[in-house]
Amino acid sequence: MTDNEWKGANFSQEEDHSEETDKLLEKINATTIPVLLRSRNESLDDILSELLVLEKTARLGGDTTSNKKLAVEVLRIYRTQKELDKMLTCLDELMRKRAQPKQVQSAMIAECAVTLHDGSLSEEKQIEVLERLAHVADNKIHVELEHARFTIELAGLQEKKGNKRAAYDLLRVLHIETITNMPRLEKLEALNNQIRLCLELGEYEHTPMVSRKINYRALAREESLQQKILYFELMRQYYVNRRSHFNVARCWLETYLTLKQVDEKLEALSNAVVHYLIAEHDTPKELEDLAECCAFSPETKFEDRPSALKGLCEKRKSDLEDLPRLYYVLQRFNSIELIRARVSQDVATLCATHPALAAHPDRQQLLQDRCSEHDLVVISHFYTRLPLTRLGQLVHLTPEHVEAFLMVMVGNNTLYAKIDRVDGLVVFEEPKDASAVVASWNSRVNRSVALLDKVSHLITKERMLFNLQNRNNNSDNNKKDSATAVKSAS
Repeated sequence: MTDNEWKGANFSQEEDHSEETDKLLEKINATTIPVLLRSRNESLDDILSELLVLEKTARLGGDTTSNKKLAVEVLRIYRTQKELDKMLTCLDELMRKRAQPKQVQSAMIAECAVTLHDGSLSEEKQIEVLERLAHVADNKIHVELEHARFTIELAGLQEKKGNKRAAYDLLRVLHIETITNMPRLEKLEALNNQIRLCLELGEYEHTPMVSRKINYRALAREESLQQKILYFELMRQYYVNRRSHFNVARCWLETYLTLKQVDEKLEALSNAVVHYLIAEHDTPKELEDLAECCAFSPETKFEDRPSALKGLCEKRKSDLEDLPRLYYVLQRFNSIELIRARVSQDVATLCATHPALAAHPDRQQLLQDRCSEHDLVVISHFYTRLPLTRLGQLVHLTPEHVEAFLMVMVGNNTLYAKIDRVDGLVVFEEPKDASAVVASWNSRVNRSVALLDKVSHLITKERMLFNLQNRNNNSDNNKKDSATAVKSAS
């Protein structure tokens, strides 16, 4: 080979130390460790130093199998001899050794984790071991599952001791959604636990960040139904705190679609209907922004409160018939009629007996207010202007209450209204500028011309059909006359 010729890299060949490893392990395991210590008059560290020397040789020689056997054996001996501090110190040192293979690191952590579940540790010692193991496994992607499990178990022990804040801080830094080899059910359970801690500690800003890590496809699986029910129960608590009755109702509707027993389904549907009845008058954009959740299924998606009430009445009719009083109120809200006086008795009964209303005076008031708001919206469809006193008579409210309702409804864009205080009039017709008026006239003219074209087309069609029918009748008559003439001639 000439000097200018390229030379390939010379990779060192993997060495085989399996025979030496087997002999050394057989020598050490030939008797129990206490007997071996007495017979050789040496300390435990002196005996294990032989294993560590050969472990280094196998590790640098690329013999992963022997390396793994020796490293795990060192930690096993420390564990069986209850030298947990030395075991963890040795684990930390071996994890940081040069050229330590990932398989060996995983095996060493698994060996040390055995001591957590053999029932020999006190609670304080278990916490200490978990902290050391979680620290050793941190920032190593090949043992990220073990690190997550150590952290979750440590958080559980901290919570058991009453340190919920410490448990929350431990779980907050975990990115469970990125651990691909964690079972789906275990992942959902851990995320639900995070949401629960956020709610119990009042961390309402962090709650939606955790909830967005769960999507509806993960909850739609058959084995995830219990976790799905728990998830939406926790999210109901969050939305109650945010005073978003629309999203509380959507959580109840998801629960209704998940449950199997009829009585539980009816209870969930009843709660969903009640919360949709008292839901806020927000735009679809505002409701979507407030949802802050990726686990809602498309089946429960409604743009706003009116579309939700209409959708429930159409799609859940068979189950709503088992809730006659609530179904009647829901139907009235979907009608274009004045309902406050008509449903007053039913609303009072619901407020006194329904679990979602009986203990909540604010919700009872909301339901009564929604009846008045419905009546005002209906009147705005039929009147362009109306005296304030007459409007109060129609909706059974005083002029002062009517004015207060109109201010709120105009503020949230439920309807358009202006009050002329001089004349005492309420104007529901929105003023239009010249361009809007011209555009309205233009659209009406276009609509009239289109109707005239359609009528002209239909008239022409009828004339053609009539002429064709007359022509056929004339031809039939001619044929009959010809046949008669032939018969008479014959």
